[in-house]
Amino acid sequence: MKLKVFIGVFVALLLFGLGGLYTKDSATVGQANLVESFFKDYCRQHGSYPTYETVEREFPGLYPNHDWYYWPNEARTVASFQYPMTLPIPSAPGRSKISEFIPIIYAYVVHHPCEGLF
Repeated sequence: MKLKVFIGVFVALLLFGLGGLYTKDSATVGQANLVESFFKDYCRQHGSYPTYETVEREFPGLYPNHDWYYWPNEARTVASFQYPMTLPIPSAPGRSKISEFIPIIYAYVVHHPCEGLF
């Protein structure tokens, strides 16, 4: 009887934990969609990617904490951004990859979100 209770509690905690991670990652996907939309709008208006400082001003809670990364080239004609994830979510923009930045282990990268816009 004790083993069944232990297994039941363990499974419940596991499901609760995964539900929390899914909720957090779903919010991150929403933020990533906003960032990608910002890049596309900026590219349409200016014909190039924004500077890092512009992105940092637009999204002050994401980039200064070093969980999100943004890399434009010098001419700002190509750029990528990376954001942290825990679970693979099919609706997430970009491609999944193992992150090289500790403590983030798993990340999604969106390369050249404005491709074809300018």
